Formats: sequence, C-alpha cells, structure tokens
Amino acid sequence: MTDFLKNKNHRDSLLQAFLIIIYIVGAVGFVLPELKAEFLPLSGGVLYLSSFVMVIASKKKTDFFLFMTIAFVVGFGAEAIGVNTGYLFGDYAYGTNLGPKFLGVSLVIGILWGVLALVSASFVKRFVKSMGLKIILSSLLMLGIDVLMEPVAIKSGFWTWNGASVPLYNYVCWFLVALFLQWVLFKLKKAETNKVYDTLLVLMVLFFSFLNLY
Repeated sequence: MTDFLKNKNHRDSLLQAFLIIIYIVGAVGFVLPELKAEFLPLSGGVLYLSSFVMVIASKKKTDFFLFMTIAFVVGFGAEAIGVNTGYLFGDYAYGTNLGPKFLGVSLVIGILWGVLALVSASFVKRFVKSMGLKIILSSLLMLGIDVLMEPVAIKSGFWTWNGASVPLYNYVCWFLVALFLQWVLFKLKKAETNKVYDTLLVLMVLFFSFLNLY
C-alpha cells in the first residue's frame, strides 16, 4: 500500500475515488428524508475532507497553504462584512448546519472560497493561455458554482436571505471577490493544473445540479 501511495498516478486515482464516494454518499443523504436530518449537520465536514484531499494532491504544498491562507482571510473577511453590515452580498445570515461560526460566519466558508478558486483555476488553466482571460473565466466559473449552490444552501439551512429571492447584488459581489482571488492566484503563480482538483470541480457541479432537482 505504501508503494502504491508513493506513485503519484496511483495516489491521485485513490484520491479521486475517495472524492467520488463522499459526494455520492452526500447526495444520497441529502435526498433521502430519513437520512437528511443526520447528514445536514455534516455538510461542512464534506468540504473539510475535500480540502484535505487537495492538500495531499497539491504539487507545491507551500504555495497551496499560502494561497489558502490568503483566500480564507479575503473570503471570510468579505463574508463577515456582508453578514454584519449588509454592505457586501446583501442582507443574509448563516445557519447552524455548516458548523462553528465566528463573527456570524461559518468558518468553513473561508475554506470554500479557497477551494473554489483553486479548482476553477486548475480547470481553466488547461485550456486558456491568456492570463487576463484565465482570471475572468475562472472567476465566472466560481460565480456559476455559487448560482448552483444558492437554492440548495437556502433549502438546507446553510444560510438565509432577508427577502423573497437572492439579490443580484450578491452575485456582483461574489464575482468581484472571485476576480480578486483569481488575480492573486495567477499573479503570484500559485495556480496549478491538477486532475484531482478538476475531479472535485466536476463533482461539486454535479452535486449541486443534482440537488437542485429535488
């Protein structure tokens, strides 16, 4: 088993398989009424596991932790401003299903910003050469995932909006924060193409798309 893990291709295949399993299990837990009450409080744990898999799969651990730290500070800071003032994103509040909170913001959300930035950049970097286009398309991809997340998150009690629908202002702010993170990621040359990251991106898109059907 040790020799298997030392082989990068074998290790990455194992990590991809692990991600597929936890997201399938998560999707099943979300849609089955008899399991949903048990699974919802574990939702943050899925993201923690996903980020742990990314740590193992990352090609440059120092770059990974540096960017994740930046993303956490920027993303969490923006969310804290939003929750406590309404100046960013709009009038919203976090529930209890994403785990511990600080300043009214679930801690896992800071990690989410970093995860989404890295997986989006990995995917776009495979196909695009222009740095400016990489930054824009990666930011749009992050925004697209947020659009998919919103209905699921509201229905699952991750966060709530003070209004009948998600305000357009939320998506504008989301794109701007994503744009800044992608600019930092590519300017500091911390983005990497990584098939495990790509797998996670696809799984997240499929996960939220599937849950939007229920």
